[in-house]
Amino acid sequence: MADGSHPGGPPQTWPASYYDGRSSARHPVTVTLSGSGLTIQREDGTPLSWRYDDVRQTQGEHAGEPIRLECGAPLQEALVIDDASFAPALRSFVEHRYRHFRFPLSVRRRIAQIGAAFMASIAAVAALVLWGIPALADLVTPWVPVSWEVSVGQAALGQMVPDNQRCTNERLRKRLDLLMVRLVDPSKTPYEFHLTVVDSQLFNAYALPGGNIVIFRPLLQATKTPEELAGVLAHEAQHVLLRHTTKSLLRDLSLAAMIGAAFGDVSGIGALAVQAAGTLSVLHYSRDMEEQADREGMRLLQKAHFNPAGMIRFFETLKGRHGHIDVPGYLSTHPQTEERIARLKAMLHHPSDTSAVEPDEEWQHTAALCRA
Repeated sequence: MADGSHPGGPPQTWPASYYDGRSSARHPVTVTLSGSGLTIQREDGTPLSWRYDDVRQTQGEHAGEPIRLECGAPLQEALVIDDASFAPALRSFVEHRYRHFRFPLSVRRRIAQIGAAFMASIAAVAALVLWGIPALADLVTPWVPVSWEVSVGQAALGQMVPDNQRCTNERLRKRLDLLMVRLVDPSKTPYEFHLTVVDSQLFNAYALPGGNIVIFRPLLQATKTPEELAGVLAHEAQHVLLRHTTKSLLRDLSLAAMIGAAFGDVSGIGALAVQAAGTLSVLHYSRDMEEQADREGMRLLQKAHFNPAGMIRFFETLKGRHGHIDVPGYLSTHPQTEERIARLKAMLHHPSDTSAVEPDEEWQHTAALCRA
């Protein structure tokens, strides 16, 4: 296209306002486009020619606003065109040769740009959730005081297990305390472990930050020997000792705080620790965390002279009772039973000096004391 003309017709012109740079006076003019520049026709018939190379665009990049072009120095002449048809005409002359001009995006390009920005935002958030927040939790966890873990764990226990749901049989409490002390030597850890048995129909067990371990009555009664319960406790204790519970909680708190800040919910961020207590019972540890808790739990059993085969027997009992369908609750937050049994058998090593906690037949009475 050599000029701004329609085929078979005269050159197309656009009304515009011209400012000569000497005063603020506005001069009505007409503008014609060509391949190398534009021509400004003043009212007195005097033409002005501006080369595209010399023209600066200072307005008109956004939809709905007039295009403002400037030329010259030190006196800056200006041209303002309100006609919406001018922008696409100018683009047809300059978009492939003169990159300093900017035009409103078409609807299709605007949608594509918004879509690309949205997808980039989703990718950034996904990267933050998958890698950024876990990495931050890994860095922060070693610096968290044990006293903070204990406080959070106690607050969580109070929220999740009301006093009227706890088994209070003194004989049961003493026997479980002896089992726990043998499993984890209190003199060799900064944590003081406490077991709480919940009189509920749920089949579950979980650890809280700071040393509280919660066991539900059906799981306790499903153990045939103290060694089987010790296997469950060893796994949960390792989640505390390895600070998996704290790390997972920090990960969830970081994500919740980020979402709260993004939506302006700053007032609720201070209460996140209390709110998070309700989610601690369903924390999903990573595969690496679960495998580490199993591996270190097995070592803990051997070090305390428990027969580690009890851990495996307990999960074989579950598999026998429920087939290939995992028990709701406990196994929904722990590894798959069949996979777990295979991994534990691969790690199994019988120490030569294991000693029984109490006869198996007596343990059946112990496990039933919650309802005594």
